[in-house]
Amino acid sequence: MLVIYNILLIFLLPLAMYKLYWPKPGKPAVGRRWLEHFGISPKWAKADIWFHTVSVGEVLAAAPLIKRLKQQQPQLRILLTTTTATGAEQAQQKLGDWVEHRYAPFDLWPCIAWFLRWQQPQRLWIMETELWPNWLTLCQRHNIPVSLINARMSERSCHRYQRFANFSKRLYSKLDLVLAQHQDDAQRFHHLGVDAAKLVVTGSIKYDLADPSQTQQQAAILRPQLFSERPVWIAASTHKGEDELVLEVMQLVRKQLPDSLLILVPRHPERFDQVAELLKQQNIAFSRRSQQQTPDSQQSVYLADTMGEMMLMYGCADVAFIGGSLVKVGGHNYLEAAAMGLPCVAGEYDFNFSDISQQLQARGALKLSADTEQLANWLKVWLSDPLQRTQAGQAGLAIVKQNQGAIDASLKALLD
Repeated sequence: MLVIYNILLIFLLPLAMYKLYWPKPGKPAVGRRWLEHFGISPKWAKADIWFHTVSVGEVLAAAPLIKRLKQQQPQLRILLTTTTATGAEQAQQKLGDWVEHRYAPFDLWPCIAWFLRWQQPQRLWIMETELWPNWLTLCQRHNIPVSLINARMSERSCHRYQRFANFSKRLYSKLDLVLAQHQDDAQRFHHLGVDAAKLVVTGSIKYDLADPSQTQQQAAILRPQLFSERPVWIAASTHKGEDELVLEVMQLVRKQLPDSLLILVPRHPERFDQVAELLKQQNIAFSRRSQQQTPDSQQSVYLADTMGEMMLMYGCADVAFIGGSLVKVGGHNYLEAAAMGLPCVAGEYDFNFSDISQQLQARGALKLSADTEQLANWLKVWLSDPLQRTQAGQAGLAIVKQNQGAIDASLKALLD
C-alpha cells in the first residue's frame, strides 16, 4: 500500500506545486525558498522540537502554546514548518523570533530524508490532523517521537479511513502520543489503531484564546468611526460559492433593517479581488478595508480584505455568521466570535466543529439552517433586540471560559 501511495504522490506532485507556487492576487509568494519543499533548506541542526502547522489556522492555534512553552523553557529551539506561504506569513507576524521557520518537505522519501538530515529534530509535534505516511515512517526509523496536538477526528473522516483499515492502522500506530480535543475524537483515533495508552483528552487549544480586552478596546474606537450607529453583522471565513448565498441573506435582512451593514471576510486572501468583482457584478455598494475606505450610508457591505484582523472585525459586529457552512467545507471555528460575546448563525455543514456546535446550540448561542430566509430571520431578531443578543452572546462566552485550560494540559502531557 505504501508503494502505491508513493507512486501516486509522484504523479500528484505537479498539482501540489501548481497550488503552492502559481501566483494569485493577494497570495504571498514562496519565492526562492521553494527548494525547502524538497527538503533542501538552511541547516539548523538539532532542533529540540519540530512543530508542524499546515497553514494560517494551525499557526494561529499553535502560537499561544509555543509562547507559553518558550516562557517556561526559553532555551528550547523550536523549528516551525508550514506548507503554505500564507502560513509562513502568519508565523512571522505572530511568532517572529520565538521560532525558526522552514517550509515543510513534501512527503516524498528523499525530501523528508534530506530534511531530517539537515535539521536533526529531536521530536515532532504536529498540529491537529496533518499526517503523512513517509514522515511517520522515517521519523520512526530515526527514533524521533511524533505527537499529534489538538487532534480531532470527525465521524465522516473516521469512516473514510476505515475503508483502508490496514493502511490506517499502520499509519496511526506510528504515533507516540495523541492529544485529542474531546472524548469522541479519542475513541475514533483508537478505532483507527492508536493504542489507548497513547491517547490523552486535553480539550481544544482553540478555547485558550488570548485576552480579547485590548482588541475590544480598539474595536470600541474603530466601530463608531466606520459604522456610526448602524446594526452590523459579520460573515467570517466565507468560501467560493458561499458569498452569493451570504449576499442573499444580506438583502433579506435589509428589507427589515435597511441601515444594517455586512462585514464580509473571505476565507482566503487570493479571493479578495474575486469577491470585490462579485459585489460589482451584483451592483452592491461596498467599501474595502485594505484601501482604508469608510462606508457611507448607502453602502451595505464592508469588504474586510486584510489579514490578521478577524478578531478586530468581530469586535466591530453585533452578530456573526460563520462561513464554510453553507457549502460542504464543514464550517470553521465558532470560538473567536463567541469569545467576543457574539451570538452566531451558520449553515448546516459544520461537521468539523460538531462538539463545539452542539454546546453552543444547547445554550442558545448558535443557530443552524441551510435556509437563507431562516438565517436572515435569526439575524434580524438579534440585530434588532439588544437584550436577546446580549443573552445569547454571554451564553457563548461562558462556554469558552468553561473549556479553557487545554494549553496547560497539552504541555503537561507533551513534556511528561
